[in-house]
Amino acid sequence: MFFFILSNINKRLQTAISEYLTNVYNDDLTKQLVSSASFVLAREKIKHTAFIQANTLILDLHYQDSSNYKTYRGKRLVAVDGTILTVPLTEENQREFGKNVLSENGKWLKAQVSFASDVLNNICLDAEIQGYCVSERKLAKVHIDKLSTNNLYIYDRGYYCKDLLGHIALSGNDFCFRLKNNANKEVESFIKNKKLTDQIITISTPQAEVTVRLTKVLLENNQQEYLLTSLLDKDEYTKNDLKELYNLRWVIEEQYKDMKHILSIENFSGKKEEFIKQDFHANILLYNMSMILFKQEVEKQANKPNKKGKSKKHHYIGNKHSIFSEVKQYFYQIYLSTLNIFDVITKILKKLAKQVIPIR
Repeated sequence: MFFFILSNINKRLQTAISEYLTNVYNDDLTKQLVSSASFVLAREKIKHTAFIQANTLILDLHYQDSSNYKTYRGKRLVAVDGTILTVPLTEENQREFGKNVLSENGKWLKAQVSFASDVLNNICLDAEIQGYCVSERKLAKVHIDKLSTNNLYIYDRGYYCKDLLGHIALSGNDFCFRLKNNANKEVESFIKNKKLTDQIITISTPQAEVTVRLTKVLLENNQQEYLLTSLLDKDEYTKNDLKELYNLRWVIEEQYKDMKHILSIENFSGKKEEFIKQDFHANILLYNMSMILFKQEVEKQANKPNKKGKSKKHHYIGNKHSIFSEVKQYFYQIYLSTLNIFDVITKILKKLAKQVIPIR
Protein backbone atom coordinates (compact mmCIF):
# COMPACT_ATOMS: atom_id res chain seq x y z
CA MET A 1 0.00 0.00 0.00
CA PHE A 2 2.92 2.34 0.75
CA PHE A 3 4.27 1.93 -2.79
CA PHE A 4 0.79 2.19 -4.28
CA ILE A 5 0.19 5.59 -2.66
CA LEU A 6 3.62 6.88 -3.61
CA SER A 7 3.41 5.86 -7.26
CA ASN A 8 -0.19 6.96 -7.80
CA ILE A 9 -0.47 10.33 -6.06
CA ASN A 10 -3.23 12.55 -7.49
CA LYS A 11 -4.65 9.90 -9.84
CA ARG A 12 -8.29 8.85 -9.93
CA LEU A 13 -8.47 5.90 -7.53
CA GLN A 14 -9.92 3.23 -9.85
CA THR A 15 -7.48 4.20 -12.62
CA ALA A 16 -4.59 4.05 -10.18
CA ILE A 17 -5.66 0.62 -8.94
CA SER A 18 -5.90 -0.75 -12.48
CA GLU A 19 -2.47 0.58 -13.48
CA TYR A 20 -0.83 -0.64 -10.29
CA LEU A 21 -2.22 -4.17 -10.53
CA THR A 22 -1.20 -4.33 -14.18
CA ASN A 23 2.38 -3.56 -13.15
CA VAL A 24 2.37 -5.99 -10.24
CA TYR A 25 0.24 -8.91 -11.50
CA ASN A 26 -0.70 -8.22 -15.14
CA ASP A 27 -3.88 -10.18 -14.40
CA ASP A 28 -7.31 -8.96 -15.54
CA LEU A 29 -9.11 -11.22 -13.05
CA THR A 30 -7.20 -9.73 -10.12
CA LYS A 31 -8.14 -6.22 -11.28
CA GLN A 32 -11.80 -7.18 -11.34
CA LEU A 33 -11.68 -8.58 -7.80
CA VAL A 34 -10.14 -5.47 -6.21
CA SER A 35 -12.49 -2.57 -5.54
CA SER A 36 -11.88 1.05 -4.57
CA ALA A 37 -13.55 0.40 -1.22
CA SER A 38 -11.11 -2.39 -0.36
CA PHE A 39 -8.15 -0.15 -1.16
CA VAL A 40 -9.55 2.59 1.07
CA LEU A 41 -9.87 0.12 3.94
CA ALA A 42 -6.30 -1.06 3.40
CA ARG A 43 -5.08 2.52 3.19
CA GLU A 44 -6.50 3.30 6.61
CA LYS A 45 -3.95 0.89 8.08
CA ILE A 46 -1.05 3.02 6.80
CA LYS A 47 0.12 6.02 8.84
CA HIS A 48 1.38 9.17 7.13
CA THR A 49 4.43 9.01 9.39
CA ALA A 50 5.70 6.11 7.23
CA PHE A 51 6.42 8.61 4.44
CA ILE A 52 8.12 10.98 6.87
CA GLN A 53 10.33 8.16 8.15
CA ALA A 54 11.20 7.03 4.61
CA ASN A 55 12.12 10.59 3.67
CA THR A 56 14.30 10.95 6.77
CA LEU A 57 16.09 7.69 5.97
CA ILE A 58 16.81 8.72 2.37
CA LEU A 59 18.09 12.14 3.42
CA ASP A 60 20.28 10.69 6.17
CA LEU A 61 21.90 8.37 3.63
CA HIS A 62 22.28 11.17 1.09
CA TYR A 63 23.99 13.58 3.49
CA GLN A 64 26.41 10.97 4.85
CA ASP A 65 28.65 11.59 1.83
CA SER A 66 29.70 15.24 1.53
CA SER A 67 30.43 14.75 -2.18
CA ASN A 68 26.67 14.33 -2.75
CA TYR A 69 25.73 17.91 -1.99
CA LYS A 70 26.78 21.54 -2.20
CA THR A 71 27.32 23.77 0.83
CA TYR A 72 27.72 27.47 1.47
CA ARG A 73 31.24 27.74 2.88
CA GLY A 74 30.84 24.43 4.66
CA LYS A 75 27.31 25.09 5.94
CA ARG A 76 24.05 23.65 4.67
CA LEU A 77 21.97 26.57 3.40
CA VAL A 78 18.39 26.15 4.64
CA ALA A 79 15.57 28.50 3.66
CA VAL A 80 12.35 28.43 5.68
CA ASP A 81 9.07 29.64 4.24
CA GLY A 82 5.37 28.98 4.53
CA THR A 83 2.32 28.85 2.30
CA ILE A 84 -1.37 28.03 2.48
CA LEU A 85 -2.90 24.87 0.98
CA THR A 86 -6.58 24.12 0.54
CA VAL A 87 -8.02 20.89 1.96
CA PRO A 88 -11.54 19.40 1.64
CA LEU A 89 -14.16 20.74 4.05
CA THR A 90 -15.25 18.02 6.49
CA GLU A 91 -16.01 18.03 10.20
CA GLU A 92 -12.87 15.98 10.83
CA ASN A 93 -10.71 18.45 8.91
CA GLN A 94 -12.26 21.40 10.72
CA ARG A 95 -11.16 19.83 13.99
CA GLU A 96 -7.64 19.36 12.65
CA PHE A 97 -7.09 22.48 10.55
CA GLY A 98 -9.61 24.90 12.07
CA LYS A 99 -12.93 26.40 11.01
CA ASN A 100 -11.62 28.64 8.24
CA VAL A 101 -13.91 28.00 5.26
CA LEU A 102 -12.61 29.84 2.18
CA SER A 103 -16.02 31.31 1.33
CA GLU A 104 -19.55 31.29 2.74
CA ASN A 105 -20.66 28.39 0.55
CA GLY A 106 -17.18 27.00 -0.01
CA LYS A 107 -16.06 23.38 0.07
CA TRP A 108 -12.49 24.03 1.16
CA LEU A 109 -10.49 24.81 4.28
CA LYS A 110 -7.08 26.40 4.62
CA ALA A 111 -4.07 24.62 6.13
CA GLN A 112 -0.74 26.16 7.10
CA VAL A 113 2.28 24.57 5.44
CA SER A 114 5.96 25.19 6.12
CA PHE A 115 9.10 23.94 4.36
CA ALA A 116 12.72 23.92 5.48
CA SER A 117 14.68 23.41 2.26
CA ASP A 118 18.31 22.95 1.27
CA VAL A 119 18.30 25.59 -1.46
CA LEU A 120 21.68 24.71 -2.97
CA ASN A 121 20.58 21.12 -3.63
CA ASN A 122 16.83 21.64 -4.10
CA ILE A 123 15.84 19.23 -1.33
CA CYS A 124 12.99 19.64 1.15
CA LEU A 125 14.53 18.68 4.49
CA ASP A 126 11.36 18.97 6.55
CA ALA A 127 7.73 19.76 5.75
CA GLU A 128 4.87 20.52 8.12
CA ILE A 129 1.12 20.73 7.46
CA GLN A 130 -0.91 21.99 10.41
CA GLY A 131 -3.88 24.14 11.35
CA TYR A 132 -4.35 27.43 9.55
CA CYS A 133 -3.92 29.41 12.78
CA VAL A 134 -0.54 27.85 13.62
CA SER A 135 2.07 30.59 13.14
CA GLU A 136 4.94 30.30 10.68
CA ARG A 137 7.33 31.19 13.51
CA LYS A 138 6.15 28.23 15.58
CA LEU A 139 6.69 25.90 12.62
CA ALA A 140 10.13 27.45 12.06
CA LYS A 141 11.07 26.32 15.58
CA VAL A 142 9.78 22.82 14.78
CA HIS A 143 12.14 22.67 11.78
CA ILE A 144 15.12 23.74 13.90
CA ASP A 145 14.37 21.09 16.51
CA LYS A 146 14.09 18.35 13.87
CA LEU A 147 17.16 19.14 11.80
CA SER A 148 20.83 18.66 12.60
CA THR A 149 23.32 21.44 13.30
CA ASN A 150 25.75 23.17 10.91
CA ASN A 151 22.88 24.83 9.07
CA LEU A 152 22.65 28.44 7.95
CA TYR A 153 18.97 29.43 8.04
CA ILE A 154 17.50 32.16 5.81
CA TYR A 155 14.24 33.84 6.77
CA ASP A 156 12.02 36.40 5.07
CA ARG A 157 10.66 39.54 6.76
CA GLY A 158 7.72 37.94 8.55
CA TYR A 159 9.83 35.59 10.65
CA TYR A 160 11.96 37.75 12.89
CA CYS A 161 11.05 37.85 16.58
CA LYS A 162 13.20 37.66 19.70
CA ASP A 163 11.84 34.25 20.67
CA LEU A 164 12.83 32.64 17.34
CA LEU A 165 16.17 34.48 17.40
CA GLY A 166 16.97 33.05 20.84
CA HIS A 167 15.76 29.58 19.85
CA ILE A 168 17.97 29.34 16.79
CA ALA A 169 20.96 30.84 18.61
CA LEU A 170 20.72 28.16 21.31
CA SER A 171 20.53 25.46 18.62
CA GLY A 172 24.07 26.28 17.50
CA ASN A 173 23.05 27.14 13.93
CA ASP A 174 23.69 30.32 11.97
CA PHE A 175 20.99 32.57 10.54
CA CYS A 176 20.17 35.48 8.28
CA PHE A 177 16.86 37.35 8.66
CA ARG A 178 15.47 40.00 6.37
CA LEU A 179 13.89 42.59 8.66
CA LYS A 180 10.87 44.83 8.66
CA ASN A 181 11.61 48.49 9.35
CA ASN A 182 9.90 48.25 12.75
CA ALA A 183 11.28 44.85 13.83
CA ASN A 184 12.41 46.25 17.21
CA LYS A 185 13.91 49.39 18.77
CA GLU A 186 17.48 48.37 17.96
CA VAL A 187 16.60 47.92 14.29
CA GLU A 188 14.66 51.19 14.14
CA SER A 189 17.62 53.05 15.64
CA PHE A 190 20.00 51.40 13.15
CA ILE A 191 17.78 52.33 10.20
CA LYS A 192 17.40 55.96 11.28
CA ASN A 193 21.16 56.43 11.60
CA LYS A 194 22.18 57.25 8.01
CA LYS A 195 25.88 56.92 8.83
CA LEU A 196 25.59 53.31 9.95
CA THR A 197 25.50 50.57 7.31
CA ASP A 198 27.03 47.64 9.20
CA GLN A 199 26.83 47.26 12.98
CA ILE A 200 27.29 44.55 15.61
CA ILE A 201 24.92 44.70 18.58
CA THR A 202 23.60 42.47 21.36
CA ILE A 203 19.88 41.67 21.62
CA SER A 204 18.16 40.30 24.72
CA THR A 205 15.92 37.31 23.96
CA PRO A 206 13.84 35.13 26.30
CA GLN A 207 16.54 32.45 26.05
CA ALA A 208 19.82 34.40 26.10
CA GLU A 209 21.78 37.47 25.05
CA VAL A 210 22.52 37.11 21.33
CA THR A 211 25.21 39.02 19.47
CA VAL A 212 24.13 39.82 15.91
CA ARG A 213 25.14 41.90 12.94
CA LEU A 214 22.84 44.44 11.31
CA THR A 215 23.51 45.33 7.69
CA LYS A 216 22.00 47.64 5.09
CA VAL A 217 22.19 46.44 1.49
CA LEU A 218 20.83 48.03 -1.67
CA LEU A 219 18.72 46.00 -4.07
CA GLU A 220 18.84 46.32 -7.85
CA ASN A 221 15.68 48.47 -7.75
CA ASN A 222 17.40 50.87 -5.31
CA GLN A 223 15.26 49.60 -2.44
CA GLN A 224 17.03 49.37 0.91
CA GLU A 225 17.09 45.96 2.55
CA TYR A 226 17.93 45.29 6.20
CA LEU A 227 19.52 42.02 7.28
CA LEU A 228 20.23 40.57 10.73
CA THR A 229 22.73 37.73 10.86
CA SER A 230 24.99 35.65 13.07
CA LEU A 231 27.80 35.95 10.50
CA LEU A 232 29.80 38.59 12.38
CA ASP A 233 33.10 38.56 10.46
CA LYS A 234 32.84 41.54 8.10
CA ASP A 235 35.92 40.48 6.14
CA GLU A 236 34.79 36.91 5.57
CA TYR A 237 31.17 37.88 4.91
CA THR A 238 30.97 41.22 3.13
CA LYS A 239 27.72 43.14 2.71
CA ASN A 240 27.57 41.97 -0.88
CA ASP A 241 28.05 38.37 0.29
CA LEU A 242 25.07 38.74 2.64
CA LYS A 243 22.96 40.24 -0.13
CA GLU A 244 23.74 37.30 -2.44
CA LEU A 245 23.20 34.87 0.43
CA TYR A 246 19.71 36.15 1.14
CA ASN A 247 18.78 36.10 -2.55
CA LEU A 248 19.47 32.35 -2.67
CA ARG A 249 16.23 31.77 -0.74
CA TRP A 250 14.19 32.16 -3.97
CA VAL A 251 14.66 28.41 -4.57
CA ILE A 252 12.14 27.59 -1.84
CA GLU A 253 9.53 29.69 -3.63
CA GLU A 254 10.20 27.66 -6.78
CA GLN A 255 9.69 24.49 -4.75
CA TYR A 256 6.22 25.65 -3.73
CA LYS A 257 5.42 26.34 -7.39
CA ASP A 258 6.62 22.84 -8.33
CA MET A 259 4.53 21.27 -5.59
CA LYS A 260 1.37 23.16 -6.51
CA HIS A 261 1.57 23.28 -10.29
CA ILE A 262 3.59 20.21 -11.33
CA LEU A 263 2.87 17.71 -8.56
CA SER A 264 -0.63 19.14 -7.86
CA ILE A 265 -0.12 18.73 -4.14
CA GLU A 266 -3.60 20.13 -3.39
CA ASN A 267 -5.28 17.45 -5.50
CA PHE A 268 -5.80 15.09 -2.58
CA SER A 269 -6.96 11.54 -3.29
CA GLY A 270 -9.17 11.41 -0.20
CA LYS A 271 -10.99 13.70 2.22
CA LYS A 272 -9.90 12.11 5.48
CA GLU A 273 -7.26 13.91 7.52
CA GLU A 274 -4.95 10.90 7.42
CA PHE A 275 -5.27 10.56 3.63
CA ILE A 276 -4.48 14.27 3.20
CA LYS A 277 -1.33 13.90 5.27
CA GLN A 278 -0.39 10.72 3.41
CA ASP A 279 -0.63 12.51 0.06
CA PHE A 280 1.21 15.57 1.37
CA HIS A 281 4.20 13.67 2.74
CA ALA A 282 4.22 11.23 -0.20
CA ASN A 283 4.63 14.24 -2.49
CA ILE A 284 7.57 15.49 -0.41
CA LEU A 285 9.20 12.06 -0.62
CA LEU A 286 8.61 11.84 -4.38
CA TYR A 287 10.05 15.33 -4.86
CA ASN A 288 13.22 14.56 -2.92
CA MET A 289 13.77 11.21 -4.62
CA SER A 290 13.43 12.91 -7.99
CA MET A 291 15.96 15.59 -7.07
CA ILE A 292 18.47 13.20 -5.51
CA LEU A 293 18.27 10.28 -7.94
CA PHE A 294 17.82 12.11 -11.21
CA LYS A 295 17.91 15.91 -11.43
CA GLN A 296 21.45 16.33 -10.14
CA GLU A 297 22.83 13.49 -12.26
CA VAL A 298 20.97 14.58 -15.42
CA GLU A 299 22.38 18.10 -15.13
CA LYS A 300 25.85 16.79 -14.36
CA GLN A 301 25.86 14.67 -17.52
CA ALA A 302 24.19 17.33 -19.69
CA ASN A 303 26.81 19.95 -18.83
CA LYS A 304 29.89 17.81 -19.33
CA PRO A 305 32.50 19.29 -21.71
CA ASN A 306 32.59 17.72 -25.16
CA LYS A 307 35.24 15.22 -26.26
CA LYS A 308 37.63 18.09 -27.03
CA GLY A 309 37.25 19.45 -23.51
CA LYS A 310 35.25 22.51 -24.54
CA SER A 311 32.31 23.69 -22.46
CA LYS A 312 28.89 23.76 -24.06
CA LYS A 313 27.44 27.03 -25.30
CA HIS A 314 24.51 26.93 -22.86
CA HIS A 315 24.01 25.58 -19.36
CA TYR A 316 21.36 22.86 -19.21
CA ILE A 317 18.91 22.08 -16.42
CA GLY A 318 16.70 19.05 -15.88
CA ASN A 319 13.08 19.24 -17.01
CA LYS A 320 11.16 18.87 -13.73
CA HIS A 321 7.90 17.94 -15.47
CA SER A 322 9.66 15.04 -17.17
CA ILE A 323 11.59 14.00 -14.08
CA PHE A 324 8.52 13.72 -11.85
CA SER A 325 6.58 11.96 -14.60
CA GLU A 326 9.31 9.38 -15.22
CA VAL A 327 9.83 8.67 -11.53
CA LYS A 328 6.10 8.00 -11.10
CA GLN A 329 5.96 5.87 -14.24
CA TYR A 330 8.96 3.71 -13.32
CA PHE A 331 8.50 3.72 -9.58
CA TYR A 332 7.42 0.07 -9.53
CA GLN A 333 10.48 -1.00 -11.52
CA ILE A 334 12.83 1.00 -9.30
CA TYR A 335 11.64 -0.48 -6.02
CA LEU A 336 9.67 -3.66 -6.65
CA SER A 337 10.85 -5.17 -9.92
CA THR A 338 13.31 -8.05 -10.14
CA LEU A 339 15.16 -6.06 -12.80
CA ASN A 340 18.57 -4.62 -11.92
CA ILE A 341 17.87 -1.24 -10.30
CA PHE A 342 20.93 0.33 -11.94
CA ASP A 343 19.69 -0.72 -15.37
CA VAL A 344 16.31 0.89 -14.65
CA ILE A 345 17.88 4.13 -13.41
CA THR A 346 20.23 4.26 -16.41
CA LYS A 347 17.25 3.82 -18.73
CA ILE A 348 15.43 6.72 -17.07
CA LEU A 349 18.52 8.95 -17.13
CA LYS A 350 18.96 8.38 -20.87
CA LYS A 351 15.35 9.44 -21.49
CA LEU A 352 15.68 12.51 -19.28
CA ALA A 353 18.98 13.52 -20.88
CA LYS A 354 17.09 14.13 -24.13
CA GLN A 355 14.66 16.51 -22.42
CA VAL A 356 17.02 18.93 -20.67
CA ILE A 357 16.35 22.66 -21.00
CA PRO A 358 19.06 25.14 -22.12
CA ILE A 359 19.41 28.38 -20.15
CA ARG A 360 19.94 31.00 -22.84
